[in-house]
Amino acid sequence: MKKEFNSNNYTKGIWKKLLFIFICSLLIRVLFILTLNNSIDVWGDWWDELGWKLASGKGFWVENPYFPGGQKFYSWRTPGFPFFLAIIYKIFGHNYLAAKIGLAIISSFTCILIYFLLREFFNSKISFIGSFLYSIYPSSIFWTGYLAPETLETFLLVLFSIFLIKGKNKKSDTFILLSGIFLGIAVLTRSLFFIFLPLIFFYFLIEFKRKGILKFIFLFLGCFLVITPWVLRNYKIHKKLVLTSTEGGIVCYIANNEKSLSQPSGYWNPPPPFFEKFNGMSEVEIDHKLYELALNFILSHPKEYLKLVWDRFIRYWRFFPHTFSGPGENYKKYHVILGFITFAPIIILSFIGFFITLKNLKKYLWIYFGILGWSLPTILLFKTVIRYREPIIPYLMVLLLSIFKNVEK
Repeated sequence: MKKEFNSNNYTKGIWKKLLFIFICSLLIRVLFILTLNNSIDVWGDWWDELGWKLASGKGFWVENPYFPGGQKFYSWRTPGFPFFLAIIYKIFGHNYLAAKIGLAIISSFTCILIYFLLREFFNSKISFIGSFLYSIYPSSIFWTGYLAPETLETFLLVLFSIFLIKGKNKKSDTFILLSGIFLGIAVLTRSLFFIFLPLIFFYFLIEFKRKGILKFIFLFLGCFLVITPWVLRNYKIHKKLVLTSTEGGIVCYIANNEKSLSQPSGYWNPPPPFFEKFNGMSEVEIDHKLYELALNFILSHPKEYLKLVWDRFIRYWRFFPHTFSGPGENYKKYHVILGFITFAPIIILSFIGFFITLKNLKKYLWIYFGILGWSLPTILLFKTVIRYREPIIPYLMVLLLSIFKNVEK
């Protein structure tokens, strides 16, 4: 009886600490948001527009991004983040402050989820340290103040990962199915999550041998059930298969052409006359054509392409943001300094942690796969900005905290 009582007290103690972290995280984020001008959306990147159209019953479409007055685009963005905004706008009206506080709540829940992710690798003490560190991590605070999907992507990546790793550790098909469901939601939030499917297949083969195929089917089923309504909706509109969005082609092309390397940003945005060659093509056809142009450049200019890949690798893992790439305006000098103080230790220590965890490679295998799967496609094919790595910061923290585990021993 005494043992059960102590166990209950221990569990209550954990939830009290997590509640404290949640409240502190939310307070910090809301206070930051209140320092901003919340009467405008400085992002201007279709997310808010689509969210409000959904909330006001106008459908999911944007004006043609290539030809003024041209046919509307119905699959230009993935629907996950706009639907998140639409739920808030439906309740509070077209209110940017409410949307940002919604992001602050999501980010604060992410701090709690990080504790449970870390518990799959470390003891409670180290996991609380990681949860607390993320609660004060400046970049996670910063992105709650802007209507961009990074905060939601991070939340979904951690949530999906918890069930994936728990499913592996406990050999639970239920957890694996839930992991697939959350992965499906994540895919509809950012297309890049699709790359995790083949990685999970190989991961399950390594972990479960032949049974891994069945485990993967459970996960794929959960993912398939979530994304199917969106795919069917797209097929009804375009009469062609569109799994997520039609924006990938332009993002790939602007990063892979003969003018990208000379740009300070590392990518080249073509002027309007460039798109005249696509006049008369459908939304899907333009997307495919831009992918084709990018691939032709890669195959015909291998040396330039490798230079671009190296440039993107450096941009992806740099210790501080470029001053010209801030949302709405350039980053300030203090953003750069704070970025360096924050990013440099995380990247350096997680790099050290990578070599430490190699001694127990199978335990950390999905962390390696996750970091590789999230970063490599962007570096190889798409334009690269520092915020794109934000969702894998919790993965880097797993590697970072392995150092403390090593010291503790």
